Amino acid sequence: MGSQRLVLGCWLRRDGGESMQKPGRIIPFRPRQDFAAGMDKTTRWNFSALVLDGICFAIGAAFLEANTVLPNLVSSLTSNSVIIGLSSTIRNAGYLLPQLFVAGYAERLPFKKPLLRLNGIINRLSLLLMALAVFFSERNPRLALIGLLLALSLFSFTDGVGGVPWTDMVAKSIPATRRGRLFATMQSLGGIGAFAAGFLIRQVLEFVAFPLNYAVLLLVGFVFMAVSLVGTMLVKERQGAVRHGSTMADYWRRLPRVWRSSPMFQRMMFTRMLMSCFYLALPFYIVFAREKLGFAESTVGLFLSAQMAGSILASLLWGHLGDKQGNRAVIRLVTLIAALTPGLALVASLMVRVGLASLAFLPCLCIFTAVGATLSGNWIGYTNYLLEVASDIDRPTYVGMMNTLTAPFTFLPIVGGGLLHFTSHEVLFALTLLIVSGSVFMASRLPEPRTMVQVQPGQESSL
Repeated sequence: MGSQRLVLGCWLRRDGGESMQKPGRIIPFRPRQDFAAGMDKTTRWNFSALVLDGICFAIGAAFLEANTVLPNLVSSLTSNSVIIGLSSTIRNAGYLLPQLFVAGYAERLPFKKPLLRLNGIINRLSLLLMALAVFFSERNPRLALIGLLLALSLFSFTDGVGGVPWTDMVAKSIPATRRGRLFATMQSLGGIGAFAAGFLIRQVLEFVAFPLNYAVLLLVGFVFMAVSLVGTMLVKERQGAVRHGSTMADYWRRLPRVWRSSPMFQRMMFTRMLMSCFYLALPFYIVFAREKLGFAESTVGLFLSAQMAGSILASLLWGHLGDKQGNRAVIRLVTLIAALTPGLALVASLMVRVGLASLAFLPCLCIFTAVGATLSGNWIGYTNYLLEVASDIDRPTYVGMMNTLTAPFTFLPIVGGGLLHFTSHEVLFALTLLIVSGSVFMASRLPEPRTMVQVQPGQESSL
């Protein structure tokens, strides 16, 4: 892709592939035939290896799911709502925060697998530390809670460090018109596995006493994630574009220009940041179901299965919609579902207040189904949209910038926990609904990268 016009259709480039133009207006152009590119033998191998990676990672992650299992585990060690919110924040922010700092280093690596190998080993071993902390929690619950949160921080941080090089490796290994299918396959098959894991989680939580139950779940998660690392290492990585002679100081000075160079990226980020307010109430849906609606602890597994079912079914839609209609359509639909989720929680609360508590189970199932659809669509939609916007040489920077700028919003569960402490679940859900609804409007104004190209004023005639 080098110094040619981007096949992803984002902007004109010159001087060896680096984006040099100033932001201009956006005008239509015809998609290039590169979007219909097929897959050669190596690409098919990489597709299969990445699917193995994605499936096993999804199953492993289900045993430490940030919105169901993890909050429930932490609530078994403490009743402090702020700490419960903190656990979800650590899981999400720990993944997002380090990526911009890693991107500058990743840009200078022609091959990303060595970094992924070392980082992946540390990441998987941190799960064993979490299992040990939980296993010995009866002796000293407070110390176990601290150990759990520290090990969770290490797991999340290393997961984030691997995010940038992994995404770049995917972009080099799979053509644009197959990435939607790749992510959809990973999400749907991984979701099926995670769906089945939900029933296993339910059985373990119901028939195995605490803390052994959660220790077992973490060990099983470790096994699946270890296999996912094998899938990553099976990828036949192609050498990518490398930025030579660039220091970290040069990298940080370049960030503002990279931000200004693409109005499409800016619009995407404003949409995603507003939608990220979805995290405000995210870990408290399961707490709400248990404490306010009176559901048993074993229903955690059932709600997790509902979340995975939502992810599976929606992933099939996201992959098809993204490849055929573009990822703008995915983002638009995802923001709508994200806005509906807190609305469903308000409906369930209203049912309890008017004496229809027995019927509140249905909107709760819909809540977690919508959460699954939102999280899968958030990943597929924004990641693929970004990969079509970013140039080869700047791709790690764009990935890091997107995730790091989103990271502060993952601290919102702590804010949500504080708000819940002084108000109520209903106030928390209503505020989330109000803010996230704004992302629906922002998504409606996103351009489609496959049919738009960014140019400088006065360049229209050259097109």
